[in-house]
Amino acid sequence: MPAPDPLEVCDGLCRYRPTGRYSLVEAVDLVSDAIAHCRERRVPRLLVDATGFVDLPFPTLVDRFLMVEDWAQEAKGTVVVAMMIAPEYIHPRKFGVKVALQFGLICDVCSSEEEALAWLAATAGHAAHSGK
Repeated sequence: MPAPDPLEVCDGLCRYRPTGRYSLVEAVDLVSDAIAHCRERRVPRLLVDATGFVDLPFPTLVDRFLMVEDWAQEAKGTVVVAMMIAPEYIHPRKFGVKVALQFGLICDVCSSEEEALAWLAATAGHAAHSGK
């Protein structure tokens, strides 16, 4: 699989910063591709900067459930994912994060890069130990 663009890998951390106008399904697929890329190359941590998406539709609870299910299938317990997005997209109880854990995906959603990087640093090593 070719690397999703623009994707940077350094010291076990992949940074993915997609930009542009996409449907919610297309945006989810872009993130799925980045997760698969990390898994295939044994990169254990992924930071997705989703702030570059333009006019991204707000996901429903069902959308959140389905997106993290897809991402968990791609990660196969080997990639920890932090997503940075505008605060208005973050569910007040982080519904998707809780559902993801049930599917075996360790992830979080944050509104700043500093918060996302700190969370990723705190979870270092978790994906490798939860692999299936």
